[in-house]
Amino acid sequence: MGRGDYRDAILVHQVHPVKLAFDVSASVVSNVLLWRHRLGGGIASRYLLPVMGSALVLGFADLDQLRDTPSGRYVLEHMPPASTALRLGGDTLMAVGAWRRKPSWLVAGALIVVAGWSHGAFFDPISTDR
Repeated sequence: MGRGDYRDAILVHQVHPVKLAFDVSASVVSNVLLWRHRLGGGIASRYLLPVMGSALVLGFADLDQLRDTPSGRYVLEHMPPASTALRLGGDTLMAVGAWRRKPSWLVAGALIVVAGWSHGAFFDPISTDR
């Protein structure tokens, strides 16, 4: 991405397959560890794996090409900060649910994460004016 497009790169990298794989894997591994009350490993995997995925994608992926895909356009048009916060809240609920061994909290958290990704189903595109 060109200079001044850091905000776009942050949004677009979220739909790169490598980043998504790191995020989903981190959630699954962390939930298993938290369920077993392995707090250190659960927290480390939940937050370090996504950071590593982001670093790899931001450092090596062709985000200009990804920006022009349907997924890239979607996050640019439908991922306001509130949607990102909603996804983080759902992820946090899943972590607490795993720690407390409450499957219903894991499901509720996952549904909240899905809702955070679903902005485009309910709202018009956000302004992409710079």
